[in-house]
Amino acid sequence: MSGDLGTGLSGRPPAASAQGHDGARSEPGRAIDTQPAPVLALALRILLVVLATLLTFYAASLASAFGERQHYRGRVAEAVASGALTRGVALPLARASRVSIHNFNDCLILSMLVLPQEDDIFRRALSPRVPSLDAPWSGEAPSGYPPYVQCRDLALAIEPAADVPVGYYHRYLHGDWVLAKLLLAVLPFAYATNLLLILLVAGLVGLALLALRNAVRRPGTAGRDCAYAVLALTLLLFYALPVFGWSFSFAPADLVLVGFLLFFYLRPPSALSELEFATAAALFGALTAMFEFLTGGSPSGLILIFAVVLFDDAVDPRAIWRRLCIGTVSFTAAIVLCFAFKMAAVAVIWGLPELTLFGQQIGAHMSSAGWEVAPENAARLARLGIDPDAIRSSFLFSYLYALSKVFYFSQFLAFGSVELGLLLVALAPLLLGLRQGLLLRRCSEAVERMRAGLLLVACAIMPAWYLAFVHHTIVHAHFMFRPMVWPLALLLAMEAWRRTGQKQSAKAG
Repeated sequence: MSGDLGTGLSGRPPAASAQGHDGARSEPGRAIDTQPAPVLALALRILLVVLATLLTFYAASLASAFGERQHYRGRVAEAVASGALTRGVALPLARASRVSIHNFNDCLILSMLVLPQEDDIFRRALSPRVPSLDAPWSGEAPSGYPPYVQCRDLALAIEPAADVPVGYYHRYLHGDWVLAKLLLAVLPFAYATNLLLILLVAGLVGLALLALRNAVRRPGTAGRDCAYAVLALTLLLFYALPVFGWSFSFAPADLVLVGFLLFFYLRPPSALSELEFATAAALFGALTAMFEFLTGGSPSGLILIFAVVLFDDAVDPRAIWRRLCIGTVSFTAAIVLCFAFKMAAVAVIWGLPELTLFGQQIGAHMSSAGWEVAPENAARLARLGIDPDAIRSSFLFSYLYALSKVFYFSQFLAFGSVELGLLLVALAPLLLGLRQGLLLRRCSEAVERMRAGLLLVACAIMPAWYLAFVHHTIVHAHFMFRPMVWPLALLLAMEAWRRTGQKQSAKAG
């Protein structure tokens, strides 16, 4: 890097294309609204977006509730007979073993479709029923099913004369269940899940190609274009889509994420009024809540809000800060409101004890105790002289154990290599983060100092999430490792942003 670190760090040359006074790129024939929106107007807009999204969602759920469970039993039986439910992939760097692409949540969602439902159509649309068996688990599922206890329960549930104990599953909005009902109403299981992966890959490839084409065609904004291309390519390569992109439990939330990444590329925050940006962020939050299954959608969405504000062309620190506040508050408030309305409806219909149970379940996810160590993991810890009880007794040790599991399972986003996974989620982000810290200290431009600082905050969101949900991270590290690709994606995107900006500055000089 040559010259003063305080200049030439932004993703645009000094004489960038026409901008408004807050740095937003002007569009032909359209004046950009830069007036601050009243707080009350923003709050009302968020509330209206949430209500409209919930009404639309539950209308779809109500419509799908008329589906015949015999039809869905046929879909499951077909998936079992064809082997679609037990499909696996061989990762390039670990070809000796195949990884299942459908897990316990897929079986749980399918169970929701085949179990007898309430006669009350409104209850049926609000929360699904799931198997509630106390039978011991042998560790094996019937032939044709993945090896999870939920898949054993699914096998029992599709039997014609099955009398399976059931209970309501209230604590999510269950958009996955509604989407599965709608897709499986017209498509076989294999085709429906293939479609999910195709849409994910097409969205990321399309965004990367569009951004790279624009980087060539409009060099004045090439930094932003290259940053989005890097984000799309990093997610395409290292978000473990070959393993999770087929799943009803993961792919819908990923599709929301990819869809809004593309939307905000086409409509950057600086090209939207504050009310428009609040509307988009609130809709993003509401749709994230629809498909939230504690699989990482909420923290990933929050990181995306940081990303779209950081990789915008605004040059006023106050404008950047205000847009970030509006985006994060709108996104987070929409999620909270969606769950609040859902649980309020549950309390009215099923009683207040359901709220107590919901609180207890959230508290359990956030505790550092109550988790069990698998026998093979206990053996590994014993070889290191570590007592699992000593880990459980300390919140700090539990958190470190959760991170170690996240790092171990990162092999699935690194094509099966533990070493490459550690490089991608730990070593490379650490080195790039240190570089951002140096830039933060030495940069003289206020807007670039802000970008560097906010970038580091965004990179800390996932470690903070693991800290808040220690128990959940330990138990479900085998899929909660995926969002740890975001620090790498953000830091690489910022490198592309700044290097492209330096090249354009050199050409302009």
